[in-house]
Amino acid sequence: MTATLRPTARFPLAPGLQPLARQADPAAPQPDLPLYSLEVIAPSGQAPQLDGWTVQGWPVASLGDLTLQARPQHPATPDDLRAALLAAGFTPLGPVRTHR
Repeated sequence: MTATLRPTARFPLAPGLQPLARQADPAAPQPDLPLYSLEVIAPSGQAPQLDGWTVQGWPVASLGDLTLQARPQHPATPDDLRAALLAAGFTPLGPVRTHR
């Protein structure tokens, strides 16, 4: 096994080579908002697209079809998540767990 070593950049970088400052995406979920998880019965077997929520889904669940994690893009409660899921045709099962 061989390793190739390359010289690294000297710091500080020249002003034209500085990394660009990252701008916050206004639609991105805020890290200070809670992350909710729950299981759902999903008619399509896919994670829902919910306005105002960032949702991830996994097909691993003991009660339903999917386990979801959802973070609101604006302050919202677990009851708001349940209402959004019901409006989208999904059936929430069990408790909504809150993670900080």
